[in-house]
Amino acid sequence: MFWGLYGMSTLRVDSIRGQTAGTDRYIIQVKQAVEKIANFNTSSTSFVASGLDIDFTPTLSTSKVLIQALTTMDTRSAGRQIFATLYRDSTRLDTTLIASDSDGLGSFYNGSNRDILGSSFYIIDSPNTTSSIHYELYLRSNSSSEEVTLGSQGQSSVIMCMEIAQ
Repeated sequence: MFWGLYGMSTLRVDSIRGQTAGTDRYIIQVKQAVEKIANFNTSSTSFVASGLDIDFTPTLSTSKVLIQALTTMDTRSAGRQIFATLYRDSTRLDTTLIASDSDGLGSFYNGSNRDILGSSFYIIDSPNTTSSIHYELYLRSNSSSEEVTLGSQGQSSVIMCMEIAQ
């Protein structure tokens, strides 16, 4: 249901078809996990699992999976930098899908102040499987002497997977 020009309307479709034969795209399934991560802290300069995770089983091996992670990240002090990326099982997705020398899907830095920011990370994966997959947000700091935090201020975090037929 949505509100249209003349009041409430209902839109129903069986599928969305591409302009070219064989390019039908539609959402097969959506799954999300809402987690209350109580200050996951790390000073690791290598990416470490944050606990914001979800297990997902694609219906078709040809599907794409859109992964979305929404959370709060905290540099905890001025001059610190926090990096984030998404993993599929043990595979770091930004290096396989974007660039092998990537620093992750996002980072935050403020030289003069602490930053506590709502953060969103998105990536489309091609897992080529119908087996269960484990997706998880990973974090790292820019310095082993500078701790950074996920889930600061007690907000809930969300990770979601959306399977898109190809």
